[in-house]
Amino acid sequence: MSGGSQYVVAAYAVIWFLVLAYVVVLGARTARIGRQVEAISRMLDRRDQRQEEPDSEPEPEPEPSGDRA
Repeated sequence: MSGGSQYVVAAYAVIWFLVLAYVVVLGARTARIGRQVEAISRMLDRRDQRQEEPDSEPEPEPEPSGDRA
């Protein structure tokens, strides 16, 4: 290969490496966001289930002790 074509091959290799790294980063970010969406969805489902349960009598708050003067 001539000197000029080696630089072209090297430039293509660098560009392909950068594109590959970009795709890997995007994939990791997408996976992380997907896990966060799943976690939020589970939390909302649990909250909805608690709200659908029949309301029970609220527990009375304990009365403060009368030791204070």
